[in-house]
Amino acid sequence: MDKITNEEFKQQIERWQAQIALAGIRLPNGEALPDKFFHLFLGVGYSTFKKMISGKESIREIQPYTARTIRFLNKLDDQVFLSEIRLCIPHYINKYQD
Repeated sequence: MDKITNEEFKQQIERWQAQIALAGIRLPNGEALPDKFFHLFLGVGYSTFKKMISGKESIREIQPYTARTIRFLNKLDDQVFLSEIRLCIPHYINKYQD
């Protein structure tokens, strides 16, 4: 998985969203984690993330290092993955909900 398409990237975000929702992880205000959360989780800029997930005219190719990161994240035990999600929530809140 050193190369993934933008559609595969979008589907991966959807799978993670479903996993997170099933675990009942939400923002402190009770809202579900938005897709925007994942740019911080993956360590990419928001404008880059939007282009990666959009599939529109301003599409950006998914870089091999991002594909590799996704592959590693998918190998994590569910509890470890969800723990990493929880650890990133304060970063998201600090950046977007102050």
